[in-house]
Amino acid sequence: MEIKTMHPSVILKPGKDIPLRAGHPWVFSNAIDTIEGKPGAGDLVIVRSQAGEAVGLGTWNGLNSIRVRILDRDANRLIDANYFAERFAELDEWKRSHLPEATDGYRVVHAEADGLPGLIVDRYADVLVFQIHTVGMDRFRGEIVEALVTTFKPKAVVERSDVEARNREGLMPLPPNIHHGVVTDAVPFKEYGITFLADVINGQKTGFFLDQREARRAVGNMSKGKRVLNLFGYSGAFSLHAAKGGAEFVATVDVSRPALELAERQFTQNGFDPADESKFLFLEADVLDLLARTDIEGGPYDVIICDPPAFAKTDAQVEKALKAYAEVNAACLRALAPSGTLVTSSCSGRVTNEDFRNILKLAAGRAKREVRLLDYLEQPFDHAERLAFPEGRYLKTAILEVTKTLG
Repeated sequence: MEIKTMHPSVILKPGKDIPLRAGHPWVFSNAIDTIEGKPGAGDLVIVRSQAGEAVGLGTWNGLNSIRVRILDRDANRLIDANYFAERFAELDEWKRSHLPEATDGYRVVHAEADGLPGLIVDRYADVLVFQIHTVGMDRFRGEIVEALVTTFKPKAVVERSDVEARNREGLMPLPPNIHHGVVTDAVPFKEYGITFLADVINGQKTGFFLDQREARRAVGNMSKGKRVLNLFGYSGAFSLHAAKGGAEFVATVDVSRPALELAERQFTQNGFDPADESKFLFLEADVLDLLARTDIEGGPYDVIICDPPAFAKTDAQVEKALKAYAEVNAACLRALAPSGTLVTSSCSGRVTNEDFRNILKLAAGRAKREVRLLDYLEQPFDHAERLAFPEGRYLKTAILEVTKTLG
């Protein structure tokens, strides 16, 4: 096909086009043979095989080892607001078709996995929140906002590009910004019929952790008549599922008082009285300090949820992260009531599934507990992994049941 655009061309070394044809979205510096033209940071470039065949259109960053991020396989595509509107509409139609009942909070765009590298879009009912991580996507901010407004006609569009990932692209984190509409409070949305509140201006990530939807559902299904401890609880989403599932007692622990106050608001929103100390506890505390105690408030607990922040954000942090995961999970297993269940997660992409399973095995040994694996959850459909892009795999949740206490 004749290429009509005047973008610079990136010519690959022999065979380096094969991963791209399989769907991998990145071109690394060591895969490039020559460059025709002088692309600047964020410019569109045509990627060509050694034979000169165009294999994709992407954005350039000469300061990163990932030189090109593929936007489209058609090198003739015009990347404008209409392009983004078409992509948003296609993705939203597919994702809404897979949503569980009574749910209107979900990820519309999951960056590379959804063919839009460096862009995250989360939907909370009629409010959209987006993040831009890369210099290439940063060039299209205006088009993205226009497309979101055109496609969804939302109450508001908020940008939360206040993320450290931008530093790796030579970009500065940006303060939260409302591009369209008005947001005056936390945004209500539904998950399996439960009302949650997303703090889209000051909350973590885009305001909520949408990727743990199915793990929360699992906790709700196992909580009837149980005493449940939710560690690193943030705004209490796991806790609320447990309460809805009929838990006898639910404790939510976090170091942030504002997060716990939002948790209490969510309980009230769903008809529970957070001030009822016979059923609920909202505890501001450091998790490791709490687990070091011999007598934890409200215990012993039949179910413990351990969903910590990412312990490894860079390769250099992996070894330290593995030690931290082993320590916290061993403490959780020791704190469980006999035959209790631990629901434990890692959102560190640099910690592999094999790493995580090995760490849990080590933690069980240190805690002198034998455990069985009841379930192992990964990313939900709206955060789906692209088979050709294993780098996008990050979330893992193991549900472990203690079968025997040793020694």
